[in-house]
Amino acid sequence: MKDKLMIADSIKKMITRLDTTIVNFPRSEYVIKDNIMKTCYEMLELVYLANTINDDSRINYQRQVIAKIKMIDFYLKISMEKKYISYKQYVKLGNFLISISKESYGWLNYEKSR
Repeated sequence: MKDKLMIADSIKKMITRLDTTIVNFPRSEYVIKDNIMKTCYEMLELVYLANTINDDSRINYQRQVIAKIKMIDFYLKISMEKKYISYKQYVKLGNFLISISKESYGWLNYEKSR
């Protein structure tokens, strides 16, 4: 299922990758695992909301997407430090986050200039 929004496609790819990566988390760390996935789905929802709204609140949703990206990065960093994911997995997921972050900031700057 291909979207017209590049950022939505990037988030979906990251969710798919995360789904296979965080399967190996210990049961005792379900909170981090759940927060990672919940934040990703919320980020995707915010992107769709921002895309459908045509007023000034769009910028607010875009800023919330950027905040969600930073939270996912934080969760992944903790996961790497606790050795639930490897450094290599952290870098690969980080590359997804960098791509999504660039797209988000580009979209936000475009909206500000309109």
